[in-house]
Amino acid sequence: MPAVYRWFTAILAAAVLVQVGAAGYGIFHAVKEADDDGSVTKKSLEDGFGFHAALGSIIVIAMIVLLVVTAVGRLGASKRKWAALLAGLGIAQMIFAWIGGSVPALGFLHPVNALVIAAVAGRMASSAWREAKAAESAPVTAPAG
Repeated sequence: MPAVYRWFTAILAAAVLVQVGAAGYGIFHAVKEADDDGSVTKKSLEDGFGFHAALGSIIVIAMIVLLVVTAVGRLGASKRKWAALLAGLGIAQMIFAWIGGSVPALGFLHPVNALVIAAVAGRMASSAWREAKAAESAPVTAPAG
């Protein structure tokens, strides 16, 4: 189960980076599709952010699955707490996206939380791979007796 956790965290951290890129694509797509008078239509925004919205939903589901994997795999309280934090941040991210659509002034919460998610996901993946490397290089000792 530690290998599943290690790979899952690495893929999740990479997906978060792709998600950030998808947000950039969305805004630049809207700018490119701007009307001749310089206005951006709702349709051009929706067209550019479709992938971002879909991938975001998949990532949040993956965060919840990671929490389950961590709990079922009995990988320790620390990993379980980090996975719970990440899942909570993911759920908050969806809420912030919904809130930002209705109350644009609160929209700043969505990208700020994305930075926190990227940091937490990266930290979890990095830690998992460091632990695996340390376990590989640890000397094997014969049982006493």
